[in-house]
Amino acid sequence: MRKARSSIRLERLERFITWASVHHPDFILKKNHQEKWFVYYASQKNVDIARAAKAFWLGLDEEAVATIFAHPETTSLIDRLLARDQKDYSCAVTVFGIEKTFSCGSIQNLLEVDWALQLPDSDSREAFTAHVNALIQRIVQERLKTLEQPLAHLNEEEKQLCLDRLHPDIARIDEFLGRVIDAINEFTHELRYVVELRRDGLALDVQRRIPSGQGHVLSAQEVEDWKAQDRQALENKFGLMLEAAEDFDLQVLGQKRLNELFMMGPDKLQRAIRFARAEYNEKMAFAVLLENNPRFVHYHKLYPARRLTRKWTALLGPTNSGKTHRSIEAMTSVKHGIYLSPLRLMALENQERIEAMGIPCSLVTGEEQIIREGATHFCCTVEEFARFRHQHWDVVVVDEVQMLADPQRGWAWVDALVSAHTPDLIMTGPALIEPSLKTLCDLCEDRLVVTRTKRLSPVDVSKHSTTLKHLDEGSMLVAFSRKTVLELKGLLETTGKTVSVVYGNLSPEVRREQARRFREGEADIMVATDAVGMGLNLPAHTLCFYTDEKFDGIQNRQLTVQEVKQIGGRAGRFGHHESGTITALEASTLKTIRRLFNSPDQPVDLSQFQVRPSLEHLMAISELMHEPSLLRAWLTFNRNINYGDEFISILPDELADWIRLIDDLNIPLSLRWIFACTPIRGGLESPASIFAQGWLKRVAASKVVDLPRLIIDADLATLESSLHIIETYLHLGRTLPDHFPHVEKGEEQRSLLNGAITRELSRRRKPGRIERRQASRSGSGARKVCKQCGKPMPLLGREFRLCDRCWREQKARS
Repeated sequence: MRKARSSIRLERLERFITWASVHHPDFILKKNHQEKWFVYYASQKNVDIARAAKAFWLGLDEEAVATIFAHPETTSLIDRLLARDQKDYSCAVTVFGIEKTFSCGSIQNLLEVDWALQLPDSDSREAFTAHVNALIQRIVQERLKTLEQPLAHLNEEEKQLCLDRLHPDIARIDEFLGRVIDAINEFTHELRYVVELRRDGLALDVQRRIPSGQGHVLSAQEVEDWKAQDRQALENKFGLMLEAAEDFDLQVLGQKRLNELFMMGPDKLQRAIRFARAEYNEKMAFAVLLENNPRFVHYHKLYPARRLTRKWTALLGPTNSGKTHRSIEAMTSVKHGIYLSPLRLMALENQERIEAMGIPCSLVTGEEQIIREGATHFCCTVEEFARFRHQHWDVVVVDEVQMLADPQRGWAWVDALVSAHTPDLIMTGPALIEPSLKTLCDLCEDRLVVTRTKRLSPVDVSKHSTTLKHLDEGSMLVAFSRKTVLELKGLLETTGKTVSVVYGNLSPEVRREQARRFREGEADIMVATDAVGMGLNLPAHTLCFYTDEKFDGIQNRQLTVQEVKQIGGRAGRFGHHESGTITALEASTLKTIRRLFNSPDQPVDLSQFQVRPSLEHLMAISELMHEPSLLRAWLTFNRNINYGDEFISILPDELADWIRLIDDLNIPLSLRWIFACTPIRGGLESPASIFAQGWLKRVAASKVVDLPRLIIDADLATLESSLHIIETYLHLGRTLPDHFPHVEKGEEQRSLLNGAITRELSRRRKPGRIERRQASRSGSGARKVCKQCGKPMPLLGREFRLCDRCWREQKARS
């Protein structure tokens, strides 16, 4: 009868204590012993005691220990173990008549309780080795005992294949035992089978297999029962599939897709079939539109402009190279001309320029229209050109043509270039857009002439960075958020400078007034966002970058080459300064700006051009497909329209989010379209958005919309939000004058708000304690770096541990 482990452990401890007391009189006995008692003594400085503790723990008697100490060897198992050999120990084991080598892992594993206390006592080296081998044999055979009966029915080759799957490491036998059982099941039974499903003319052959990991050897009856239950479950699922299809012919999906659908879970299967049925019906209905309505088949080929062979004159070059001036001269030299711009401000400035030349010119933008009697020239924003595309023009000017690659508004530039009915189409922009213009021009079968323009006054990047204190009068400081612009304004004012500001939330009128103050010397410094990159004539001799990064709505990223050139090119405006200088507030920022400014532009070579559906497209889809949702009708158009590989219909994410807010199926689709095309400034959670949603419901109920109450005595943010509401009202008033009748009063309120915002921006604020501290640091040269990335912190960020980019990344992770 095998002794209990505790008895074996104590007996071996007593033998060790007796030996140690005799051979080492100074031996100190430990009072309390743990289960692995040898560990304490094995760590002693006396090597003999340490080795003896291990030997006695493993069951060697006094005579064997004496022999090992007196005649040491290097090859025997016990000597290797006592010498701390870490190599694996293996021995051959006969398993079901087949010899296979198994390992206990590292030799030192034998000191573990599960090994050491299962070894019988040994009176020699040889006996110890024999006992270890016997123990390995016993452990392997005990663990594989469950395979004895199943393996008996296999031939030698099959038995060998099964045992080959066993891992030689004993510790992993249990892990691989399941694999051996799986192999036996494969040899013994036919686990793969085909279930043939037939009903109502639909045939489906489903490949099946009894899954592995059963944990035991299957009997023939278990296999048959499994297959029968599986067949019944598949029959039930097949019936569910046919029930979900209703009158839809599933065979149109094809065998591959049917098999994919059938493998889904019941709930997902039903949803997928409903979707497949709707998708098929949609394609069939759209095929009717394609057959009967040419607007759904062709895009660029249907415009009357295709009957002309137009000349595209591309004035391509850097900022301040006279591109817009030359295009306006060409436009005003003909009888009928129209200028298209990306901004209302640019349209307004060029309308005034043309009228100053003595030529009557009308202005049409989303917010306003000024129609001059007898005018044959127009300035308008690009999106408003749709109303003029069927008129004939002697010259059409498309400014900032690189915007055709913009993901939100690019469709408007594509539409203007493709549809303009003119023999002379002039466009301005940077050279990087040339490959895309050539592709689009070839698609229209027109002729492209590229004219390179050169900068009229030189601009260089400074060798040294600057500080707020050392910014000269007439300099422009560019940051990339409204908050930063206003904070920098406050800091500059603490140094005694007067400041004007420009950022995206400001109306064109306020921007013009701020630019005038700077241009006429009423303000020493202009602080602006990258909104100055387009549409303002600002005579700055020096342009200073606050940082080389901007938040693009998704992430903080480095400025692009074109952004640096577009903004930096505002320095040294021709006619005001002989040259310009670009600098930055930080040396590291200036280094990046210099590299980007002197880098070549990355060409924009579009392979697909953005288009979008008209109201007529969406109305046709809604009527034929009984689809009341504006959003779903637009997405249906995008999924099914085929204008060739060169054009792709898009729905920008921001516009899709706005449509979701107003897509009330009880409101006429045409009315929802009008509101969808109305620009909402300030974002979808802004007061302008909330008011617009309420106005939509009033208009749908045939009610008149009154102007909201005007609040002039308010802070800057409130004034800006109020202005956004009024501008939304004026935009809708142009399209729905019967429901928005107070346009004149709205224009008066807009003027009052613009004046209030201008006064607020011109007011010098008393600096606070933090601002005074930041202003004093701005000229001290003190540097602080981000604790995470090591990059120098911008001036306004020196109160914090992390730079803006690292803070946003950390916030996103948390």
